[in-house]
Amino acid sequence: MESISNSLNTNSNDIMNQLAYQNHAEKLKTEREIEFINKSLKKDGKEQVKELGKDEFLKLLITELQHQDPTNPMQDREFIAQMAQFSSLEQMLNFNNNMSKLLDKVSFQSSFNLLGMNVEIESANNVDENGNLMRVTGNVEAVIKNGAESYVRINGEDYPVSSIVKVSH
Repeated sequence: MESISNSLNTNSNDIMNQLAYQNHAEKLKTEREIEFINKSLKKDGKEQVKELGKDEFLKLLITELQHQDPTNPMQDREFIAQMAQFSSLEQMLNFNNNMSKLLDKVSFQSSFNLLGMNVEIESANNVDENGNLMRVTGNVEAVIKNGAESYVRINGEDYPVSSIVKVSH
């Protein structure tokens, strides 16, 4: 009876070790597959383009014109429609870029209203011993722009405007 029990224990230990090995092997296989997929999504260290921009659209149109059938060239209507699409795409991209610039300027200029105001900031740089975010309170001494981000200076330190949680007089 004891030998059967020992045999069962040995078999169950072997099975557990085999399952652990299989789980580890499956984990490694999955990690390799993920790494392969991630590498395939990148080309020359850059992520591949997932959307067609104006440059890709223009290249596609030029390639289409170069490889069209000389006995059956592209109809004028088709060419004009594609050029109109290209023009619309370019105008939308320019509009989007201009709106982003406008929003950056408006955000920075609206930060001027904070000068002299008492604000409360919640900053990831200020945590207590328990890991809780601590708040910094003080008067806004200056408004600074660095790149696309606006900052306020409180007690000699610069904080992103986006970290303000309370404004008062």
